[in-house]
Amino acid sequence: MRPADLLNRLQDQPFKPFGIHLSDGTYIEVPQAGMVIVGRTTAVLPSQFDFDEEGHRLARQWRTIALDQIVQFTDLEERLNGKRGKRK
Repeated sequence: MRPADLLNRLQDQPFKPFGIHLSDGTYIEVPQAGMVIVGRTTAVLPSQFDFDEEGHRLARQWRTIALDQIVQFTDLEERLNGKRGKRK
C-alpha cells in the first residue's frame, strides 16, 4: 500500500474510525486519525488503549507496521461515546 492510501483514509472528512487488516492476519483498530504516524514505508499505530479519568482515549502501546503488509481497511461501527455499535 502507498502512504497516500493510508493518509487519504486518515484525512476523510468526517473521519470514520476504521480497522487495518495485515497480511499476517493481525487486525488493528484506528479510532482517531491523530494517533497514526505515516512514513514512506511504515506507519506507527496504537495497538492497545487506556482511558484517563476524564474518559479520553490514550494509547498504551504502539506498533510499527510495513505499509506493504496492509491488506485492507474496514469501517468500525462506533457510536459517539466510543463504544462499538451492535452488528445487524
